[in-house]
Amino acid sequence: MSDVITRGRSAGLVPFLFGLTGRAALPGVALRRLLGDLGVSDDAARALLSRLARAGQLAAERHGRTVEYRLAGDLARGFDRIRSPSEPAPWTGSFAAVLYQVPEEHRPFRDALRRAAVLAGYGVLQPGVLISMSDLGTRLDGVLADRPDEARVWPARLALSVGDAAAAASVAWDLPGLARDYRVHQRRLAAAGAQTPADPQAALRAYADTLMPILVETLREPRLPQGLMPADWPGPGLREAIGRYSAAVVPAFTAYLDALTSP
Repeated sequence: MSDVITRGRSAGLVPFLFGLTGRAALPGVALRRLLGDLGVSDDAARALLSRLARAGQLAAERHGRTVEYRLAGDLARGFDRIRSPSEPAPWTGSFAAVLYQVPEEHRPFRDALRRAAVLAGYGVLQPGVLISMSDLGTRLDGVLADRPDEARVWPARLALSVGDAAAAASVAWDLPGLARDYRVHQRRLAAAGAQTPADPQAALRAYADTLMPILVETLREPRLPQGLMPADWPGPGLREAIGRYSAAVVPAFTAYLDALTSP
């Protein structure tokens, strides 16, 4: 399944580099070079790009002797959620829900379904119950294409009062735990911004090592309307800290990126 193939830090580096360069398409040679700067060997980078393309997470297009890549699948959806977060939909009185029942012998599918759902923005209310602000749509089509015959997956609606919906959201997305993590990240970013290496490649690697785990963490944050999120939610503060850190560090390697990725 595609989510199994694309797990791991190296796979996450690919959309990170697309975001950093600001380009919709990147040549394979530039991607491999940048992955090398971030600690991935050339052989491993080639294998990674090939696996992601086969899994539908990258779209590859050949131009003569050059192969260009674009993000696709779950990688593209996760990238879009970080880069262009949508405004929360108003509360209509119910969550969209996905109910599932998967026999233990098909546990890999069950785990894949949960991972894909979380990446798509669903929260895990309890085993077998996922909730979201919007309906299923096509967000889980990729993993559902591999659904075993014995597995059952049902779309549903979960009607709740505002108070109960806020309590359910706190559980489904572990908002108290995420808030604690966000505050730790803010302190880490403040300290890291004062320690930028002068070498462009070293600065790039330090930036990725610091920021990537934080960006992955932000994928856990739901887009919930006012009244369902805690009043003291630290999300805006974390995003401001990311902006300050990026402003301090990115200039150290901007010229290097431009020289490597310009046509």
